[in-house]
Amino acid sequence: MIFGFFKKNFVQNCIVGVLRAYLKLALKTTRWQLDIDAEAYPLLTCRYGEPALVVLWHEYLTLGSRLWWWGLSQNPELQFYVLISRNREGRLISQLIHPWQIQTVQGSSNKRGQDKGGAAAFRELLKLTRMGHVIAITPDGPRGPRRQCHEGILKLALLSKRKIVPMGASCRSFRLNTWDKLLIPLPFGKGKIICGKPMMVTRDNYDRIALEITSVLNEISSKAQR
Repeated sequence: MIFGFFKKNFVQNCIVGVLRAYLKLALKTTRWQLDIDAEAYPLLTCRYGEPALVVLWHEYLTLGSRLWWWGLSQNPELQFYVLISRNREGRLISQLIHPWQIQTVQGSSNKRGQDKGGAAAFRELLKLTRMGHVIAITPDGPRGPRRQCHEGILKLALLSKRKIVPMGASCRSFRLNTWDKLLIPLPFGKGKIICGKPMMVTRDNYDRIALEITSVLNEISSKAQR
């Protein structure tokens, strides 16, 4: 039984290693065009000590690492944290990106009385952003509905007083038949990443800004595909 346990872990580690190598190859060999809003640049690089809350649709999660690598090239001291779920998919993502200096916070909304770690994750994210670290969140994850902004990012932005930077991306790729139509990059193509004008969540705009964020994310996601 012990041998079987280690054998299983070995196989899983091999699969993760192959996936990581492929994703790195695809992202590194893609010829990227980065369109970064002038106001978003200092937030993404923490130039003045104020970090961004980066938001992107769940379907573009596989392309997020390219933005992080760009940020590190601008500021080697930068630290990135990504909110992921506690499920198997979340654990896989954590294993994939950990060697790339991208940290993860695990947790999602509680459902049907089950503790999914959402409250603990929110407290951790609030602490991290106040410490000056860049946070990335997929506002429609981890289970959708697709391209619908959940309230968690609004609460985090309001309490932390950090600005949201919307991100859209596209590249030569194919999509999985999943709820989010997850994009899988292909090597040796062209890609584009757009980071739009920062958005501030306040008590005055709280009731309507989710629709604004949704509209902006859809707009820049479409623009990235042109």
